[in-house]
Amino acid sequence: MPWVIGLVTGIDYFDNALFAFFASYIAGGVNASADELVWASSAYALGAVLGILQQHAWIERLGYRRYLALCMFAFAIGGVGAALSDNSVQLMAARAFQGYFVGPMLGACRILIQIGVPPQRRARALRAFMVFIVFGGVLAPIAGAFLVTHLEWRSLFFCSAPVAAIAGLLALWTLPDIGDVAPHERTAPHYLAYGVFTLAQAALQVVLTRTHFELFSGSPTLIGLAIAAVAGLGWFGWQQWRHPAPLVRLDALRERTFQVGLALYVVYYYLSTGYSYLLPRLMEGGLGFTLGDAGYFTGATSLLSGLLLFVYLKYSARVTRKKWLIVPGFGIAAAAAWWFARMSPEVGRAQLAGPLLLRGLMMLFVVLPVANLTFRSFQAEAFAHGYRLKNLVRQLAISFATASAIALQQHRVALHQTRLSETASLSNPSFVQSLDMITRGFTASGHAIGEAHAMGLATLSRMLEQQATFMASLDGFHVMAVVALVAGVFAAWQREID
Repeated sequence: MPWVIGLVTGIDYFDNALFAFFASYIAGGVNASADELVWASSAYALGAVLGILQQHAWIERLGYRRYLALCMFAFAIGGVGAALSDNSVQLMAARAFQGYFVGPMLGACRILIQIGVPPQRRARALRAFMVFIVFGGVLAPIAGAFLVTHLEWRSLFFCSAPVAAIAGLLALWTLPDIGDVAPHERTAPHYLAYGVFTLAQAALQVVLTRTHFELFSGSPTLIGLAIAAVAGLGWFGWQQWRHPAPLVRLDALRERTFQVGLALYVVYYYLSTGYSYLLPRLMEGGLGFTLGDAGYFTGATSLLSGLLLFVYLKYSARVTRKKWLIVPGFGIAAAAAWWFARMSPEVGRAQLAGPLLLRGLMMLFVVLPVANLTFRSFQAEAFAHGYRLKNLVRQLAISFATASAIALQQHRVALHQTRLSETASLSNPSFVQSLDMITRGFTASGHAIGEAHAMGLATLSRMLEQQATFMASLDGFHVMAVVALVAGVFAAWQREID
């Protein structure tokens, strides 16, 4: 049973890491622009949030065993749909469908361990749970690199579908039949509140998606959508707070430890998503790695860092003050980002190994001790509602991080391309000399002078684009370093995590 619960959660992390790392490759497969790629990511986040909100209602009607099995089967169907997509609209619909069913899995599985596993076996179940979380994300770049090297982009979605179907069958076979209740005891469907939340969340996703393609202050539509989203979410929170049997209980927010833990979770998911987006851009677009080599190398270094999970599981209980892990964890994240930001365009694998290993330690030093602290005061039902709320925040944080990382990358690439293009003129002796040298090389290969000149210009254009991507990635890592440092100072200041 614990290994099946871990497998279901691992599929969630594997899918998220796979899509984040190979997003540009998938976008090329369906001929999607950066704008359309963000829509696919936002649709997944919207589906996940709506699924989490209805998770409790599904469980009351189906029980954990049938609910987890249904979600795995539906996720497999959605994976096939995503693999068969021919355009960005089809991909967006398939990802939204997948998000609705796999987005709630982290919360559902963690709650099931808390209420369905006897206390004497719970520690072992939690170890299996954490192993699948860590190695699900670690193995995604390696598996994806193999698939894109030997097959095509559709295999990235096809590969997880049979595993999910097998996980669904195992869930039906092994998980306890608990969680469902009699019809008169079920939570009310809250149709109005759910509808308002859906529209408000959709409006918020539109705003997050569009702000890096058009100026927010100059768009009355975006301003109106933002106001409507905030008002809708505010009304939903007020209505749920006052309702005796809400969809999601917000009274956990009264706990100061939970507030601090939630804030640290947000920063961790922001940093983790930012790293997942920036690393392939730096390695592939900035340093000239093939996508397969970038995936293999990133996955291998993450695997080495992930093996330290077993050391953490053995010795972390001896560290009674979790702040001694959390604050250095954010320091490690900042050091890794600063290290990346100091890279030169000539670096190779040896220079990348150090910061990649540090980046892999972030989960062990931040999210695991934060998880230990955030829910330590909750029991049974309060834990379930608190964890669902945390999972909602997780999806929103990932969505915001994805949108802001793409926005930053787009802006900085455009800025650096503009600055570099100013030097790419015939009035610049260095540019002329480089163009002549490349042209002579093509001419020596047998090309006509006119053709060689055009090929030389195209080569220099690609070099400028690569340099702009490289410099924009460094700017992104500077932002990651600042965010991690601020989070470390915030964590050191909090007495609740002593």
